[in-house]
Amino acid sequence: MTPDHFPSLFCKEMSVGYANGIRVMSMTHTGEPGFIHRVPFRYALHVYNEVMSVGQKYGIRNAGYYALRSLRIEKFFAFWGQDLNTLTTPLECGRESRVKLDKGVDFIGRAALLEQKQNGVYKRLTMFILDDHDTDLDLWPWWGEPIYRNGQYVGKTTSSAYGYTLERHVCLGFVHNFSEDTGEAQVVTADFINRGEYEIDIAGHRFQAKAKLYPVPSLFTHKRRKDDMELSDLHGK
Repeated sequence: MTPDHFPSLFCKEMSVGYANGIRVMSMTHTGEPGFIHRVPFRYALHVYNEVMSVGQKYGIRNAGYYALRSLRIEKFFAFWGQDLNTLTTPLECGRESRVKLDKGVDFIGRAALLEQKQNGVYKRLTMFILDDHDTDLDLWPWWGEPIYRNGQYVGKTTSSAYGYTLERHVCLGFVHNFSEDTGEAQVVTADFINRGEYEIDIAGHRFQAKAKLYPVPSLFTHKRRKDDMELSDLHGK
């Protein structure tokens, strides 16, 4: 199951122990290298025991939901049903590369996406890394916290978690561009987001935050040791 034989986003059926017809996909919801198994319920316990048994020599261990949540948020992985819903388009959440509009194949929603690509989006999913937040003393963000740009309300967070690699709290949320005169929604551009000064309001206290439209590149390198990571822009060095 090397990358050469099982490339990213690849899916095929495999056998695990005595269980066959297991669908294995080379992807995870955390951004780390790994696999998702779709297992018929009658084989679930058997497959789990087989994987845990074979994985002992590799240091396998169980991981809970909040560990996975922390990993996926600091990798800027949006979660369906929490960050995204049926009203969110790929252009609004930075996933435009997953949609091929130039293949000459029509699909439901293609015309709307082409129009949105031409006219611009009115909200954009953004990653926020808190700067002056004390993990031990301050209240932690969860979701639904107001987002302020240059002192003006522009949206709210959709999910938050402590990023153990970044050593910062990380929030995801949609940024809007409301007219100061009329309050009407305006187009949100990358320049609009990048030029703003941001704060996240947690229980009435505002914390400064850095906004990013894409994940921190060093989190996707093979060297993940803290001293090898290029986080100088986050730590102020």
